Amino acid sequence: MGKKIIKLTESELIDLVKKVITEEYYDKDKLWNRDYVANRLMTGPRQMRRWAKDLPEYACVDKNGNDAICTKIPEVVFVFLTGRY
Repeated sequence: MGKKIIKLTESELIDLVKKVITEEYYDKDKLWNRDYVANRLMTGPRQMRRWAKDLPEYACVDKNGNDAICTKIPEVVFVFLTGRY
């Protein structure tokens, strides 16, 4: 097996580096807004809609100081929300 060489322009390389730097990684303890997650899952494929009803609920405060309902999500849901499903 030989190595494959891929040629990128400078702007393509910069875009790739920016994407890698800003990429989020799964954090099982991160709290997500439950309404946002449930709405996104309900617009997804059937496999994702099943997750919406089983999301746990936690009382939390959003970044604006308002009371909210949050949830923790499994990695498969994180992958879907970040557009890599």
